[in-house]
Amino acid sequence: MGGRGLDDREHLVAVQRRVLGERLRVFDRSEDLARDAAAFLDLVDREGLAVLESGSTAHISATDTDGNACAITVSSGYGSGMIARGTGIWLNNCLGEQELNPRGLHGLEPGTRLLSNMAPTVGHDRQGASLAIGSPGADRITTAIAQVVTGFLSGLDLQAAIDHPRVHLHRAGCPDEELKVEQEPSMYFGGVGATLRDHEGRLHAAADPRREGATRIV
Repeated sequence: MGGRGLDDREHLVAVQRRVLGERLRVFDRSEDLARDAAAFLDLVDREGLAVLESGSTAHISATDTDGNACAITVSSGYGSGMIARGTGIWLNNCLGEQELNPRGLHGLEPGTRLLSNMAPTVGHDRQGASLAIGSPGADRITTAIAQVVTGFLSGLDLQAAIDHPRVHLHRAGCPDEELKVEQEPSMYFGGVGATLRDHEGRLHAAADPRREGATRIV
């Protein structure tokens, strides 16, 4: 459902028509449910239907008064099913990034290093400021972070830089390249979270209103 609410009746109807219609068209008349269910699940590789898998990515940024900065981005539901003991972090958690794996989730040779669009980032300047920043958002992660950092370095405060409208070039360089321009806040354009220790040693935190972000300063 993304960021849509229950008042978006048109979207709710479209979702129900697609899902329930598939049941009426295929499964209620199927003579081989196992075969037809397998064919339906194969759509994940062919069309990237997010409804069939978890698309949950979370990001955490932290800085302290000593200038240390840490940024971690983790996805759930994509990986190997194994968790690093004592960390709660899923291993191989970019296995499901379909935007970066056009040949399918298992199209690479065993042992090949996986591409990932996750970009947890930290930065320091010579005057003592420290920044930690990152975002969920699949192929919009890097463009979201780049635009927030650009706005921040251009003089916006951290929250204003995150709130600012964004653009994203979808399938850049392909025949069906499309420039997506944010008209109103949408979770499609990421969910940037950032923390900052400024030059005076004060701590700041900012979360993206596009998603369920939260901040805390202690």
